[in-house]
Amino acid sequence: MRVLAGCLLVVLTALSVFADPPALPPDYPQSLERDLAALLAVRSQQASDPGFLLKLASTYFDMGNDLLTDDEKRIMAYEEAARLAQRALELKEADAEAHFLYAAALGQAAELKGVTASLLSLEEMRIHVTRALELQPNHVPSIHMAGMMLEELPRFMGGNPEAALEYLERAVTLDPTYTHARLHLAKMYLKRKKPALAKRELRAIVNMDRPRDPYTWAKEYRPEAERLLDSLNHANESN
Repeated sequence: MRVLAGCLLVVLTALSVFADPPALPPDYPQSLERDLAALLAVRSQQASDPGFLLKLASTYFDMGNDLLTDDEKRIMAYEEAARLAQRALELKEADAEAHFLYAAALGQAAELKGVTASLLSLEEMRIHVTRALELQPNHVPSIHMAGMMLEELPRFMGGNPEAALEYLERAVTLDPTYTHARLHLAKMYLKRKKPALAKRELRAIVNMDRPRDPYTWAKEYRPEAERLLDSLNHANESN
């Protein structure tokens, strides 16, 4: 479903978006299997620790995003991530990361299942993203997701393109290295016929020194930004 494809984040961790991004192992994403095995080995001793549960949930989520290719296995990974995030919320409800991770994992699984599952998940996703922002107003991934929901949903379902642009601009202002939000912001500018602003964001993505999401930046976001820039430049040359 288009709205879920627009609002879900491809790269997510349970770490604060204001902390320095950790260096990825040279064998990432295969290293996720090693990370998962290490976490599962001590799971019984830390089953009541919300932080541990979120780390485990985040690992399953990253596997669904970056490692697994079979849709059924990806769904299972996302559903396990959602279940673990939900368990963390039962232990500590006032946790913005847990609310966001639950919403993101729920949505990714639903998107893979099809339109009906996507529609059924939307309201629950919105509730948890809203709660995340109540707890942490500057939680950038939640601002990003909320903005994409406002952009992609029709107005009768709560969509608001004007507010959506404000959300994305705020997300990028808070974390300029968060390239997924910058790419969506560039596309919003293009949709609103503001090519100069779109180019600014696309160039920032292409020239990023330390992106928040280095793996997906290199694999997806930078190549797409380069393609969009080339398209805009060719359009200018033909005019």
